[in-house]
Amino acid sequence: MRATLARLRQRSWTSGLACVVLAVTAPALALGPTMLAGAVPVSKERATTVQAKAAAPLPGGLGPCIPGDCPDPFPPISNGPIMGRDANINIFAGGNFLVRERAAEAEGKVVVLGNFDQDKVAGASSIYNIGIVGVGSRVPPPAGSDFLTTGGNVTVAPGESLLADGGVVRHAGTATGTITGTVIQDPNAAAPYTALRDELTTSSQCYARNETGPRPATGTAVNNGGETLFTGDGTSALQVFNVDFNLTTAGGGQQGIVFANIPANATVLVNLTGANRIINTYSGSPFDTDPLNQLRDRLLWNFPDATTVGLRGTGQFQGSVLIGNQASTATVTLPGVNGRFFTTGNVTHTSVVGAGGGQEFHAYPFNGDLPDCSVIPMAPVQVVKRDSETQAPLAGATFQLWEETNGTAGLQTTGPNPDSTVGTPCVTGADGTCSRTVNLGLYYWQETAPPPGYDLPANPVFPVLLEADDLPAGVSVNADNTTTPVTGEVSVEKTDSANGEPLSGAVFQLWQETNGIPGLQTTGADPDTTIGDPCTTGLIGECADTVGLGTYYWQETAAPPGYDLPANPVFGPLELTAENAATGVSVAAENTATVPVTGDVTVIKSDSGTGDPLAGATFQLWEETNGIPGLQTTGADPDTTVGTPCVTGADGDCTRTVETGTYYWQETAAPPGYDLPANPVFGPLVLTAANAADGVTVFAENTATAPVTGDVTVIKEDAQTGDPLAGATFQLWEETNGVPGLQTTGPNPDTTVGTPCTTGADGECSQTVETGTYYWQETAAPDGYDLPANPVFGPLVLTNENAADGVTVTAENTATVVVTGDVTVIKEDSGTGDPLAGATFQLWEETNGVPGLQTTGADPDTTVGTPCVTGADGECTRTVEIGTYYWQETAAPPGYDLPASPVFGPLVLTAENAADGVTVTAENTATAPVTGDVTVVKEDAETGDPLAGAVFQLWEETNGVAGLQTTGPNPDTTIGSPCTTGANGECSQTVETGTYYWQETAAPPGYDLPANPVFGPLVLTNENAADGVTVTAENTATAAVTGDVTVIKEDAETGDPLAGAVFQLWEETNGIPGLQTIGINPDTTVGTPCTTGADGDCTRTVEIGTYYWQETAAPDGYDLPANPVFGPLVLTNENAADGVTVTAQNTASPTDTGTITLHKIDHKTGRDLAGAVFQLWRESNGVPGLQIRGSLGIPADTLTGAACSTDDTGTCVFDDLPTGTYYLLETDVPEGYELPRNPVFGPYILTAENVDEGVDVTITNKRGEHGKGKGDEDKPHQG
Repeated sequence: MRATLARLRQRSWTSGLACVVLAVTAPALALGPTMLAGAVPVSKERATTVQAKAAAPLPGGLGPCIPGDCPDPFPPISNGPIMGRDANINIFAGGNFLVRERAAEAEGKVVVLGNFDQDKVAGASSIYNIGIVGVGSRVPPPAGSDFLTTGGNVTVAPGESLLADGGVVRHAGTATGTITGTVIQDPNAAAPYTALRDELTTSSQCYARNETGPRPATGTAVNNGGETLFTGDGTSALQVFNVDFNLTTAGGGQQGIVFANIPANATVLVNLTGANRIINTYSGSPFDTDPLNQLRDRLLWNFPDATTVGLRGTGQFQGSVLIGNQASTATVTLPGVNGRFFTTGNVTHTSVVGAGGGQEFHAYPFNGDLPDCSVIPMAPVQVVKRDSETQAPLAGATFQLWEETNGTAGLQTTGPNPDSTVGTPCVTGADGTCSRTVNLGLYYWQETAPPPGYDLPANPVFPVLLEADDLPAGVSVNADNTTTPVTGEVSVEKTDSANGEPLSGAVFQLWQETNGIPGLQTTGADPDTTIGDPCTTGLIGECADTVGLGTYYWQETAAPPGYDLPANPVFGPLELTAENAATGVSVAAENTATVPVTGDVTVIKSDSGTGDPLAGATFQLWEETNGIPGLQTTGADPDTTVGTPCVTGADGDCTRTVETGTYYWQETAAPPGYDLPANPVFGPLVLTAANAADGVTVFAENTATAPVTGDVTVIKEDAQTGDPLAGATFQLWEETNGVPGLQTTGPNPDTTVGTPCTTGADGECSQTVETGTYYWQETAAPDGYDLPANPVFGPLVLTNENAADGVTVTAENTATVVVTGDVTVIKEDSGTGDPLAGATFQLWEETNGVPGLQTTGADPDTTVGTPCVTGADGECTRTVEIGTYYWQETAAPPGYDLPASPVFGPLVLTAENAADGVTVTAENTATAPVTGDVTVVKEDAETGDPLAGAVFQLWEETNGVAGLQTTGPNPDTTIGSPCTTGANGECSQTVETGTYYWQETAAPPGYDLPANPVFGPLVLTNENAADGVTVTAENTATAAVTGDVTVIKEDAETGDPLAGAVFQLWEETNGIPGLQTIGINPDTTVGTPCTTGADGDCTRTVEIGTYYWQETAAPDGYDLPANPVFGPLVLTNENAADGVTVTAQNTASPTDTGTITLHKIDHKTGRDLAGAVFQLWRESNGVPGLQIRGSLGIPADTLTGAACSTDDTGTCVFDDLPTGTYYLLETDVPEGYELPRNPVFGPYILTAENVDEGVDVTITNKRGEHGKGKGDEDKPHQG
């Protein structure tokens, strides 16, 4: 409500005579054929002084009957013939008008800015009369005029009727249900009446209050329980009663209403203040002899504040009603209301639930004289900017005045509903003040920039409340600021006294001289003052602090590591003044390195088992230097090595003499025969001044390395061929008795190592043993071979040097004369028994002693010869020595599968059957048919890109007729179910060799089927089955369906189209609801940005899909919306022809305005000249200079306002001008003067910097020839 009142006060003040504004905005309403008596026309000039009249009518001409067919006097309530016509509004609702329960009718012209909604209770009369009613004054609106006007919808419930016979129901929204009369949809139906709402609110407040508070009462109102008695003063033409109670009994029941001592023809104004008000009365009669009825046309019941109003009872209520709170709801259940009914909120016309119906509004005028509300009480609100210490006024502070308008406590300057700025920012002058003259209310001065040399206050907002008691002097608030301190840097530079290098690690404390005693005092009753925490110098050796002006000292409290504190650790004084604060002050502090203390750090290397010292260990000494506990030898900041590595001698020691510190010995190589410890770092060893003389020692133990081992190997070979021999058995012996050669028996034989070993296919036996001397003894020869005459092979000497490679001896055997025979396999067809050529077999000999054939593993059986391929007789034969054999089939004959077990045997060849040989039969089953892939690849005919979504059916050529037959008595055969192509555009099927066709049954989305949708034949043969066969099927894209997606840019208040808004169109492409313009997967921009023209439109023709318009730049003078994205706009096949449209509204940006003041003087005398006429033009077409007419496609610049004629002081003022470039065009001159040859002056530029001061222009005129006057010169030159 505060926001509304504030807005209305501003509007009323700037408009001059507020109460008659509506006489201009709604002429048909207020004036009729002739202007009402007493209505004052609004001047085109701004009013500088408004003389308040003693009395005025309701705003906008409301109240009286509009002349033309008005009865005089108005007749009493009746159901007789029509007694006249009245074109004025009888009922006005700024919100909604609801008809409920059993309400019956509303007489006269009804205007509703919101919705009219009729939904009566079941069982009641189903009709509601409007305009012309059965019972009332019988003075309806003129025939054929608007009986009901709404700014929203008209809704009549099913089964009910709204009767407006003889008139018009004009509505801006929709109309549903049964409505008689003429129904007209007009989007601007309520436009002529919208200003009435605010004017009625302003007037309602004004009638109740003036600049000093509640409007003075002329009489008293006393609630006596059974009645409320209003007693006037008997003389005043305006009788004012202020009531802050309900007109009900103590229990809320009905009471009478009585007026006494009211002069004849006086206007009676009853102000019922408070948030919730009820009138419950039986007073008022259908007969105008009733005293209350006689006050009717001059009685106004005013509710300025109420959010709820109840008009109840059984009387025929008399007088007009005004409800000023726009958030209010009025509920009317009286049988009759006789007079105008004006509410700025909602009204519900209803009956008491369960009681009788027939509630009626009757049309009667209001002819009273009310207070004139055209003068708004105003006074100054001032802020005084002062120095917080001296209270001296300060110039140069910038303030913005805000009015509390959003109802939220405190100042809100941002967000969806901020408070309201008042005027432009103000900068304090020498007196430190900013002042604005404003209406009553709560305001805030916000300091936006402090005076030079001062800080903004922690809270820069200063509230000020202007009340009636503050008139006319106004109110003031003080705003104190603290000076901004001058600061600078004081620093100390720590360096080595010998080389001047900066030193890190020095600790300093900064002190300020505060006790007035020269030099630094750190203790005592009154020491100087420490500033901040201690500072440790870094790599550049500096400590610095930013402080206020004064005298300072740096005190060194700890020297850098390895350095001594100076004899005097205080450096200063350092004087920081206003003159040197910008550069700061600095002092140098030198330190001398401390003479180091040294001592020994020792490591002793010993055997972990015996404790004996160990020679040959290598150690590196490290110093702890990086401040991280433990030794770090790598990384960005390792510790530091000390000297070169040290190797322990016979005493196991390594020693280094070093300065005090923390050290670690790192063992980098173990003694020979020993392993490095798991943790080869020993320490920390902390050498201090206290233990330096003795030194520090650590013990490092090592464990002996495990013994060296290696392989001793014997290789058994055929003496003739050198081939390795399997099956020889050997025993390994170690030389242990000191007697050369191998002794296997006797009192002191050598020692066997492990169990006997039999050579495998590689002929080898090998054993891993420790270094020493060994022998291999052959105890059994391979099958078919004789033992050598000397079966001992060695000695083999394994040493540390050859252990890695091992030692080997070769043992040869001579083959025993052998018996041979044939081993044969016969390959047959398992079905026919026919021999099969082309099978490949490998013969194996059983050699590893494991039953069955082993072809892999650690000890496989042995292949015999190369593979054999069966010929036409199906046979493979090998002549071999007696033994056990297997034929292994490694490749089946062409067209046959390998058997599940491809091994045939064992075939045992003995001395007894060697002459005949041994044979086995191997059967094979024919291989399943050959298969391969038949593939179709679907592609775009233009781009060759693969297409997903095509549906294909595969057919096999089976009927012997060339080409594909899909119907008829003998069609070809379908293969499998239909296939839909994926992203690669392919459909593929694995089939046996044959002839095939792919039939396309559905094209990909957005594409047409080919004229011939059959692709083939594709002939799959044994030769191409492995690669398969492929055909390409091309489709042509279906012509895309397109339509327009449009955004219309409008002014949020006027609905006017706006040029200059920049929009980018986006298509929804990432599947995420809403527009995403950034990130890894944004939606897709469509085309380049579009700038709206004079029609406010941006349109793009696009394919069907979902789109968004994003506003990237607002029109000049407007703000971007809080959400600059408009959509989604879904363009479909169904709406593509019409396109889709969205409206985007913008709110005008607050603009600073300024003034151009013109002073016209005589060219010679400088005398002020009256009567010169000037036009003001704004530069708007972007072409330098003034163009007053368009030419060659270039529009004219913009004429601003009306022409101005200089007054007696030679002055013309053009005000309320937004920033921009302007020209003055002189169109007429004072009498006796001539137009300048070039009557265009300018450009004059109003900027944000000069808008407060404005632009002053002086222009001279020369006198003309005698008798030459206005209009004698040439026309003005076009710029």
